[in-house]
Amino acid sequence: MLTDLTLTQFADQTAARNPTPGGGSVAAYIGALGAALGAMAAGFTQGRKGFEAHEVTLAAEIAKLATLRARLVALVDADAVSYDKVTSAFGLPKASEAEKSARKAAIEIALNDAMQTPLVTCRLAVEALDVLDGLAGHVNSNLASDVAVGAGALGACYRGAWVNVLINLAGLKDEMLRARVLAEGEALSARARQIEERVTSSIVRGLLG
Repeated sequence: MLTDLTLTQFADQTAARNPTPGGGSVAAYIGALGAALGAMAAGFTQGRKGFEAHEVTLAAEIAKLATLRARLVALVDADAVSYDKVTSAFGLPKASEAEKSARKAAIEIALNDAMQTPLVTCRLAVEALDVLDGLAGHVNSNLASDVAVGAGALGACYRGAWVNVLINLAGLKDEMLRARVLAEGEALSARARQIEERVTSSIVRGLLG
């Protein structure tokens, strides 16, 4: 399991001449770190004088980010598994017409799975950005930079995952599916960009006074 590796081992394996972990796994892990930073900032804000009115909200944000982080971590390995299935499908025999037909069907199924995995990463990244958007308004100022870094990480997670959606989507023949995914991606991309920019700019303005 990729998630059982140390940070150094994960980086080494990513750099090695192996197809996995690839961009989808790395994007998911970056997103998990972004959610973790938000949870840390919320945790350190809890119980602080002046933030009593936000205790319930902070607890909910911490719980939400914990769930999102766990799901993003799980996608690190899920993305690698889905890519391996694509590789296996392309390696199927194609000597006869029957084998060609079976191979074609297997590739379509594998590409669909490989597309769906980073699409889930995209959705989770936007969900986590939504949480950080609220958190930015009531976080301890000493931890504001962590929220900004978390938002940046989740923005990078989204963009990386979306590219992986597109590269797999390009190989699919289902035009209706392609249209639905592209429409969802257009909306998600706009939201991810807006939230990341809003969180980062508001925190930077606050730090500059």
